Amino acid sequence: MKRSASIDLYSPGIVVFDPAVLDRFLIDHAVTESDVFSRFLEDETLGREAVAQGTVCPIYQIPENAYSVFLVDAENGIEAGPEFSHAGLPLRIESGMLVVSDLNALMDWDRDFFTNYRRHYADKLASNDYLDVPNGLYSVTVNGYVGLQAPYAGLAYGLVLNKVPALPGLAAGASVDDRNYVLSGAA
Repeated sequence: MKRSASIDLYSPGIVVFDPAVLDRFLIDHAVTESDVFSRFLEDETLGREAVAQGTVCPIYQIPENAYSVFLVDAENGIEAGPEFSHAGLPLRIESGMLVVSDLNALMDWDRDFFTNYRRHYADKLASNDYLDVPNGLYSVTVNGYVGLQAPYAGLAYGLVLNKVPALPGLAAGASVDDRNYVLSGAA
């Protein structure tokens, strides 16, 4: 079971998503353009719905750098406390896989590549990776870490996935901009 991912950001943010869930969301909402990110920005209701339905978990604006993203549990051996912790983000997993990517995944959505990610894994760029996650609905807490030792990058995000019977709601008027995910030392 793959529990940690390493990515190099080429655009200023990380998105976490199940490609099957995202693909179905795009089809259901007639999003046909490849620049899904711009569509979500232009149609804020659609972008908010994508987050509220657990389709995409955004971690941005953060500087371009090398990051690790891992599942936080007893197996990690992480002793350092997080620099910050943001809780209550909804996430839906239906394919047993969670893709971790820079924003390019949404700026240039490649349906075939991401919906067949494991098959295309050898051809991936350094800007994306994946984690194995059991299917279900989750309330996600994103913890930010600095200075972790190998096998993690010095800058890392730990995901605490709490299985829930229903996705947590987003507060009215809540925005991605309300949460600061920048890690100290991530110039």
